[in-house]
Amino acid sequence: MKKYLFLLLLLLMATPAAHSQDPDTASHPLTLTGYGLYDFHYATDGIGGGALMLDWQVSPAFKLGIGAEYVSSNRIAAKMGGVATLLTTGNGCLMLENSYLWRHFPSINKQEFTGALQVGWYSRHVNLHLGLCNRYYAELVQRSHGGMGTVLEPLNVMFAAEGWWYNQLAPHQWNVGLRWSNYNDFIIERVANWFFSAKAWYRLPKNTAFYAEVGLHPVGSLNLTASYDGWFLHLGAIRTL
Repeated sequence: MKKYLFLLLLLLMATPAAHSQDPDTASHPLTLTGYGLYDFHYATDGIGGGALMLDWQVSPAFKLGIGAEYVSSNRIAAKMGGVATLLTTGNGCLMLENSYLWRHFPSINKQEFTGALQVGWYSRHVNLHLGLCNRYYAELVQRSHGGMGTVLEPLNVMFAAEGWWYNQLAPHQWNVGLRWSNYNDFIIERVANWFFSAKAWYRLPKNTAFYAEVGLHPVGSLNLTASYDGWFLHLGAIRTL
């Protein structure tokens, strides 16, 4: 019982997911994002999967989101969180982001819980994020000596910087951008393990847009390696309801 209370307190301390540029969501309370993914590095060869996320604009200043990811036999993940608008100006807006991430690694019988809190600045051409997160690992199968093999990482810095070609605050049919960070939608690396990616979306009629991201990433499971010999591809769509 004490272990579950500790885990609850850990998650209440606060996690994150990358805030993607949602086209034309001001008048639509629900946004559905889905994409297929391909992940390749030399340690595990290629693996495929997909992700689905739903955002609910509860009010002009607050948004809730949930999401899930499945990547072949490598990992299963789920997340939930909220984004609050702290300040809005003609040049952009200041956000406070809080979410919770759970990941399961079937091949090594481990699960991971992460909580984090971020501040984000969204402007015409640049998005900046900075925050802290904590992480808790646990064995899914009890060890022979009776222990569960738990590990706590109490503090990790999260950051992200994005630059976009067209003004994000004004409607445009398409946009492209570059991103540098230590986390992705369902992955949070240590601060020294970086992601580099190129992103794009193209708006279609009836509140739909195509979305794509391709980039380099660290390899390995559970943040144990930092070699940049892998790449990933996300292809999907954004639908406002």
